Amino acid sequence: MNKREGNVVSLSELRLPKLRDEIEALRERLQDVTEIFIENDRSFRIVAEIALSLQEAHSSADLDAAVGIKMVEESADHARFYLENFANQPSSAKFIHDVATLDEKIRARLDQLDGTTCEVCRPETYKALLHVDIEDVASIAMIPANFHTVRGVLVIGAGDPDFFAREVGTIYLDFLGASLARSAYRLFGS
Repeated sequence: MNKREGNVVSLSELRLPKLRDEIEALRERLQDVTEIFIENDRSFRIVAEIALSLQEAHSSADLDAAVGIKMVEESADHARFYLENFANQPSSAKFIHDVATLDEKIRARLDQLDGTTCEVCRPETYKALLHVDIEDVASIAMIPANFHTVRGVLVIGAGDPDFFAREVGTIYLDFLGASLARSAYRLFGS
């Protein structure tokens, strides 16, 4: 080997470390995508279970149990469904309330919802919407539930302020609101 050949470095020796780094980065991205897929699958299963319980509701008591018990068992910490003109329905519902029972300021805010809203809220707002005292900030999802003559808002809350994220996963919440609205219409809308 002469002096000139000893200083020559092959392209593969230069490129190999860079290719290894690129492969590792792709592995990490694939792992992230797989984790997102698993979380979406888990979220869909939860929403599907709740939607099925809403479809199976044959009375206001069944619907009340689906809102207040099934939703809480499967997902968040608290849930309430506010429905316009629900006071006209004979019911002993614990988790379904007439929207008129809310403070005027909160009622006006719910009336302005044009889509699912997820946010961090103060303890006072959480109590006003969900009838539960908490000590620190929490997260809530406010989901319009409208279908034909049914006008309502589903409010789901969690003590974890990061439980509901803005604009993330709202497609499932939108579906839940649509399912609830159709069940309410079937029971109360005629």
